[in-house]
Amino acid sequence: MHGGSGSHFDGPSGGSDHPGHYPHGSSAMPMPPPGHQVRQPMGQEMNMRMRSPGSGFAPRHGGHPMAPPMQQQTQHPPPPISTSHQQPILPPPQQQPGMGPPPIAHHSSRQTPISPSQQPHTPRYYPPGPGGQLPPNNQLPQPHNMGQRQGGPAPAHGMSSQRPSPTKSPQMSVSSRPLARLKSKLQRQIPVFGVWLTIPSPVTARILAAQGFDWACIDMEHTPTNPSLMAEMVAAVAGSGTCAPIVRVPSHAPEWFKWALDAGAHGIIVPMVNTVEELRNVERLCRYPPAGKRSMGAFFAPNAFGLRGPRAMNDYVDNISDDILIIPQIESVEGVRNLPSMLKGGGIDAVFVGPYDLNASVRSTQDMQIQEVMAHLERVTKENDIPIGIYASSGAAASSRLRDGYTFLVAASDIECLSSSASDNLDRAKSALRQYR
Repeated sequence: MHGGSGSHFDGPSGGSDHPGHYPHGSSAMPMPPPGHQVRQPMGQEMNMRMRSPGSGFAPRHGGHPMAPPMQQQTQHPPPPISTSHQQPILPPPQQQPGMGPPPIAHHSSRQTPISPSQQPHTPRYYPPGPGGQLPPNNQLPQPHNMGQRQGGPAPAHGMSSQRPSPTKSPQMSVSSRPLARLKSKLQRQIPVFGVWLTIPSPVTARILAAQGFDWACIDMEHTPTNPSLMAEMVAAVAGSGTCAPIVRVPSHAPEWFKWALDAGAHGIIVPMVNTVEELRNVERLCRYPPAGKRSMGAFFAPNAFGLRGPRAMNDYVDNISDDILIIPQIESVEGVRNLPSMLKGGGIDAVFVGPYDLNASVRSTQDMQIQEVMAHLERVTKENDIPIGIYASSGAAASSRLRDGYTFLVAASDIECLSSSASDNLDRAKSALRQYR
């Protein structure tokens, strides 16, 4: 700053400021004019006082930088300030030739972090196999080292010193998987109960899948559920870990099968299967070559089965895809008549009856009764040892169908659960109004 002597910007030693305290490109102070005392700039003077050992540096009045200085209690005078051009004001620490900068003293207990390149790298293990890729440099753990602690401090008292063993390639025989459990129950004719999802919402799907149902059917035939929402609902149901997501496709077009299966559906319900040719085409759309003609592209399907790693796609194709449930829906007189021929070829896991469309089809023929048709369906499936399922409007209706030999049953639907629960709670709340009438 420019100003005359006596300005309140002057330091303790008095004098006036000179523009440009340091020459351009130099760290040394210029020579002062004769008769003037050398003053240190305010910032550097404070820095010097704080750096000098034993200095009793005290702030100005009120902590304001423009306030007059307080009387300093200095035990030792500050070091003399050199005015030589050759001697810098704050010389750097002395260094020896050929040596790096002096080490910095660390006064805290924190340790210097180790860069990622210096940390030991333990490769993640995936079982090698067809299509699988090994970690870099084939750094796979040896079998005799599996589960052993690899160096480091000893574990605390009471804790195990072994590391978790690597995850093996999943097989459908693992009973903890919803699809394997559901398929096993169907083969043994053990009743399985499902929930019908017609509300296009992953939230309701997640909530209902966690209630203990064996399976949940995402209906795309009579709902506005699009492929994107269907995929989210499949993931929500599969995330429960106990409920198997099944999709009812709206038609026999190959695109619907691709979208449902590639999303991770554990099974497919196909409406209006009336002939042997239609059933065989459905089977081919659900199986990979050479057994079928399903296209390769199930990049999201392994996630619905808990598969991870570079072999996830291979594990899905090799161990799971052939066990996807194929369930034709019989809901016409034509389908009922052709059912014995359809069951001879095998390849299906259950037969699902569409009672409403079947009843409409029977009424249109006017030569048979629905009770006769239902009895025929039950007899044919029992003779061929094929599970039979049906849509039931409530748990009570499902219980009555169970006595008729049905084992693949809808016990509830999202709309029915929502509406009946809301109605029941409202009725209970209004029951207290009787005293006000």
